[in-house]
Amino acid sequence: MKTDAMVWVQRIVGAVFAVGVVALIGAIVTQVGQAEGLPPLPIFVGLLGIVALILLSGACLALVSLAISARRGAEALRRIAGQGVAAPAATPARVFSQTPLREVVAEPQPEPAPTRPARPAGRILVAER
Repeated sequence: MKTDAMVWVQRIVGAVFAVGVVALIGAIVTQVGQAEGLPPLPIFVGLLGIVALILLSGACLALVSLAISARRGAEALRRIAGQGVAAPAATPARVFSQTPLREVVAEPQPEPAPTRPARPAGRILVAER
């Protein structure tokens, strides 16, 4: 469920995008109508402006979407944390606790890795020149 403020931000971004596109198209039509022939610069600048509007509105809507997702994630974490209170809590393991020296000595030592057999004397790994 989206929050009310986020919905309004999305609507405002959409409205600004629509007004910008209409204004750019109106500016292009006006410049082409006043010129003799078909001038390429106003059309190019207008298309560039529309592309910029599309990219900016897309970035803004992506940020709004990220904010909505972050809010949903935070709410889910709060719900999970609220449910975890009723369950019996396990004692946390102490990762950086010091173990007594007697326990370290009493633990069986790992077996050493097997050694590699010696190579036969007559074989050479690299070709001779």
